[in-house]
Amino acid sequence: MGALTGKRKADTLSQRHLVISDLHENCMALNRFIRMAEKTSGSFEDIWLLGDLFGHADESTGDEDLTQTVLDMYRILEKYKGPAVRGNWEHWLTHPERDGRNKYQGKYIEQLRQRRELLGKKNNKALLDWLARDTVRVYPEQGQAEFTMFHGCSYPCHGNSDYQPHPCECYLFPRDLNIVTRGLFGNENNLKTPHFLFGHTHTPGYFTYSVTSMVNMWQFFTMDMRNRPISYGDSSQRFGINPGSAGIETRRFPRTALLLDTAQKTFTFLVDTEG
Repeated sequence: MGALTGKRKADTLSQRHLVISDLHENCMALNRFIRMAEKTSGSFEDIWLLGDLFGHADESTGDEDLTQTVLDMYRILEKYKGPAVRGNWEHWLTHPERDGRNKYQGKYIEQLRQRRELLGKKNNKALLDWLARDTVRVYPEQGQAEFTMFHGCSYPCHGNSDYQPHPCECYLFPRDLNIVTRGLFGNENNLKTPHFLFGHTHTPGYFTYSVTSMVNMWQFFTMDMRNRPISYGDSSQRFGINPGSAGIETRRFPRTALLLDTAQKTFTFLVDTEG
């Protein structure tokens, strides 16, 4: 893949962003979400990536190996280039020395080897270099930052004496209310912005933290929330939003993504039921 130049559509608003997580090599779903977001009022300008563009193709498309066709279709990301953070798969792909030390990474050693070989080719290397570069990003990068982006967590919030995971390998499950309250909303060292975006769990929904009562709650995505803007503009509330998996449908959740409007202060869940 050549240089990611980040070409933008001149007729779209700069405050509308398509947020994608856990695509897992499902490039057809990516195209459908792009078409879906383009049809909304105001369309969108760029794509924010929350990690795990790679891996688990057996669950997303039924394929075992990554193909050059998938990487060629990922070139559409050049047109909509926005901020990206690494997922655990991007982290594993760029740290082969951990294959024998990380039992979770070691489970997928053959898949990792095949993908490293293909992504190591000259025309593909820039894609992985870009996706694996950052663990945490904030938006906007200048001025008053509003969102922190990460895949698993911004700090190693889970671990034991046997293995200390990288932050992108950690999970924030709906049950982790105390970790989110104390470790993120209550700790400026780990979260310097009012809100955050995360992925990894394939569980669409959002944490809502009350600044006044200091109570944190989780709201699961339900189909009646589809295409319905949800406001995050109330300064008395802080949000931690998971767009869900754009690439893998589960028994409980469809493939989902997020349309974030930072001008109107809303986020909207998009649902892909095709394929």
